[in-house]
Amino acid sequence: MVPVGGIVFAEHFLFPRIGLTRYWAKYRGLKHSTPAVASWAAGLAFGFGLNYLQVMSFFYLFLPTWAFTIVLYTILASRYGARERYPAEEGAERARSEAIKDYQRQQALAQSPPVHDRSALTYILRGTKWLALAATLILALVVMFRSPDMPAYQRNADVFYPWGFALTIIYFASAYWVLQRTTRLNKAKA
Repeated sequence: MVPVGGIVFAEHFLFPRIGLTRYWAKYRGLKHSTPAVASWAAGLAFGFGLNYLQVMSFFYLFLPTWAFTIVLYTILASRYGARERYPAEEGAERARSEAIKDYQRQQALAQSPPVHDRSALTYILRGTKWLALAATLILALVVMFRSPDMPAYQRNADVFYPWGFALTIIYFASAYWVLQRTTRLNKAKA
């Protein structure tokens, strides 16, 4: 995923700042972007290569792999067409974006404000959700800060894993239940 993130970052944040055209592959009518595919593959090879050669810990490979992919994608994209201007296509894209914004504005004005579920069950579910999240955090902090040696770490981790799993299920189940109740309430109102 790191190379993909680098490509997206380059296209959306870096290109406008250095004078390259975003969405250039779409404007050119390409079915796929050779620079994106090549940068992704090279980024994977670069990251796995650094890991294989044990240049640095696996956990720190994100930044060099990300930076490598950004630089490579920027170079390749500029050679494949990102350096060119596409005024007609950019104008059509701006018009499309404005039309979408107008449509969304009209939809927002047509909708009434959402109904907030203030029932006791929903408050209990929300409380359960937050308590499960807090308990998971506390258990993780115990493992992290109350494990001075390996046996203590193992004891703390043995407590964390089953409880962390159960609390995660409780968190998502209660959050999903609240979401479903609120959605039903708002659909009934509409």
